[in-house]
Amino acid sequence: MAPNPDYQSIQAHEIHSTSAVWSEAHKTKMWEHFVQKFATVQSRFPAPLDRFGAEGKDKMEQVVMGFIDRRAPITLVLPSFPFKSPNTIDKVLGKLPDRAEELAMERLENFCAQVEEVYSPGCKMVIFSDGRVFNDLLGVDLCDLYAFEDELKAMVKDAGYTHINFDSLDNYVKNVADPIPEILERFDLMHMDFNVRIKTEPAIRNTYCSFCKFLERDLALQWAGMSRSAVKRNCGKIAKQMMHRNVGFSALADDSYADALRISIHQYNNAGP
Repeated sequence: MAPNPDYQSIQAHEIHSTSAVWSEAHKTKMWEHFVQKFATVQSRFPAPLDRFGAEGKDKMEQVVMGFIDRRAPITLVLPSFPFKSPNTIDKVLGKLPDRAEELAMERLENFCAQVEEVYSPGCKMVIFSDGRVFNDLLGVDLCDLYAFEDELKAMVKDAGYTHINFDSLDNYVKNVADPIPEILERFDLMHMDFNVRIKTEPAIRNTYCSFCKFLERDLALQWAGMSRSAVKRNCGKIAKQMMHRNVGFSALADDSYADALRISIHQYNNAGP
């Protein structure tokens, strides 16, 4: 795709010249181009539930302008793509990446490439797999998890994509066989009472309910023959464990990518961190 003609002079005389001084107006145009392209991949709630305009946009601008000021590649980190759902009956077709992941990778690559049309230092997307955070809770074998990761990387490589990188929890722990306790201890998160938080914090309660709903369908094969109350009880137990682990993984992602723009694959009100 050809560069935006409005920014030809910026690229030719400023971005490609390390000695040139970027004016504040040109920096602003780069930011505006970024947020315009980001809108093409952003999920939005209807107003007034969506908080991007009121809160999230300003926070995003601070992060992106930090990269622009340093003339560094704009880095986004996306914790996602752990493995396929274990429900292969009515949710997914198999255990390996398929057309869904292919379209997702294409969309992420195109977004980064479009940002780079104007901002030549570049834009990169880091997919930080959270598969090791939850796989045992969902009954996903490590061999299936690693097969999914390998196939996803091969998909990106075969497509010739150059803006997508991968990271994993395994890269940050000594005990790869059991990484969660190490992460929770590192960030002093071993002891958290989610029973109290679910009762007293509406946002936490909403997340808990969402996790329970997700688990009912994802683990449908496991629940076969159980009573409704037993399914609800087991989903609640696993949901609390997932939430606890997710706090640790989020702390790791924030610590490892302190300057990056953190985004989510889940629908969110876009208020920012």
